[in-house]
Amino acid sequence: MSTLAAAHEQRSRYLRGAVFVLTAGLLWSTTGTIMRFAPQLDAWQFLFFRCIGILAAMSLYGYWQGRGPTLRRILALGPAGAVMTLSWTIAGAGFIFAIKTTTVANALFFNSCAPLLAAILGAVLLKEKLSSWSVAMIGLGLGGLAVMVAGELEAGKLVGNIAALTSALGFAVTTICLRWAPSRDFTPAIVSYAALTAAICAIITLAAGKSLLVPPFEALAGFCSGFLFMGLGFALFVRGGPEIPAASQSVLAQSETVFGPIWVWLLFAEVPLPTTLLGGAIVLAAVIGMALAGVRRTTLPAAR
Repeated sequence: MSTLAAAHEQRSRYLRGAVFVLTAGLLWSTTGTIMRFAPQLDAWQFLFFRCIGILAAMSLYGYWQGRGPTLRRILALGPAGAVMTLSWTIAGAGFIFAIKTTTVANALFFNSCAPLLAAILGAVLLKEKLSSWSVAMIGLGLGGLAVMVAGELEAGKLVGNIAALTSALGFAVTTICLRWAPSRDFTPAIVSYAALTAAICAIITLAAGKSLLVPPFEALAGFCSGFLFMGLGFALFVRGGPEIPAASQSVLAQSETVFGPIWVWLLFAEVPLPTTLLGGAIVLAAVIGMALAGVRRTTLPAAR
């Protein structure tokens, strides 16, 4: 293959991967909107049906891929898989609870700090070096968080914001697991996360005297959120992710953060506070700035 043909093929793969990852973020951005269609379900009830949907989607995905028994693949992950499962459980529960107790914009903007938190954890746990630019972007992102928190203290939504930050921390830990064992297939951990979370949600719901026999439409909304939007989004992300640099994934997946508040604004007239928009924009700028720096570091050796 000639150099020109190879360059064309590389660009085509990047474009294809970028479209898949961008679409995955768009699908994930519908979570807040779908939850607004299930007002009678609390966070645990909605999350239960969402995880049932994820389990169904991942079972079909595994069958389509022709892989071995899921339980055996889960056990083969070892300690890293256990940490991944727990961190995803914390992240998923925190995110759904945040959307139920604060605005979708708040939940998404606070949750978008995950890449910044992952950079900090990587430096502490994996001894990864942070460039001066990365340190500056982390500082900028923390400044954006401060702006959002200051505005939300007056709005009385601190609990939801803490839940969103806890979710971001959970997602950051999953990133550390991927860096810890980059060659390992962590797909089975999604199945174990969904099963564990569904069991926890069922126990909490029943212990609170509530029922899992909920209105069919609202149960269907939760199931579709997991099966269609999360499941299809994950399939697209897994398909497109290997085609583009990890740093580019961070930027393109921010379509979830950008479009999530737009859907609820268009459909439910849910308008975030000005401080939320300002702080969220600062956080997004910091995440994108860090990711672009990662792209530059990745492409520099090839240019020499």
